[in-house]
Amino acid sequence: MRDAARDPAALELELLRAQRSRLADRMRPPWWYLTGVAIMWALVFSAPFGSRYLPRGVSPYPSILAAGLAVAWLLHWGQARATGIKTGFRNLSYRPGRPAGIAMLVVSLAANVTETSLIRRGLLAAAIVVAALAVVAQVAAQQALLRAIRQDLRAGGGAA
Repeated sequence: MRDAARDPAALELELLRAQRSRLADRMRPPWWYLTGVAIMWALVFSAPFGSRYLPRGVSPYPSILAAGLAVAWLLHWGQARATGIKTGFRNLSYRPGRPAGIAMLVVSLAANVTETSLIRRGLLAAAIVVAALAVVAQVAAQQALLRAIRQDLRAGGGAA
C-alpha cells in the first residue's frame, strides 16, 4: 500500500480540492450585489402599481423591463469583476440551482398575480406588503442560488 503523503496523485487531488475551495470562497456576493438584486426585484414588483396608477394607454412594462435588464446586466458584470468568476445565466437546467430557480419563478408569478388582485380591490397597503415580502423572498432565493454554485464548485462542478 502506498503512503498517501508520498503519492503524487493524492497530493495533486488535495491541491485541486484546496483550489476549488478557495474558488468557491470567492463566490461570496459583495454588499452591493444583494442590494442591487433587491432593487431589481423591486422594479419588477412595481409593474402592477404602474399599470394601475399611470394614465390609460401608458404601459409601465417596457420601461420596467429595460430598467430591470440593465440592473441585472450591471449586477452580473460587477459580480464577475469583483469575484473573478463569470457564472453565466443559471436557468432551471442547472441542477444545483434548480430549487432556488423554481422558488424565484413561483414567487414572481404569485406576487404579481396577488399584487394585481389587491390593487384592483383598492387594497394598496396590502399590495405594498406583498411586494416587499416578495423582494425579501427573491433576495433569499438569490443567496440560495449562490450557495448552490459554491457547493457545486467545491464538489467539482464547473462555474461556467
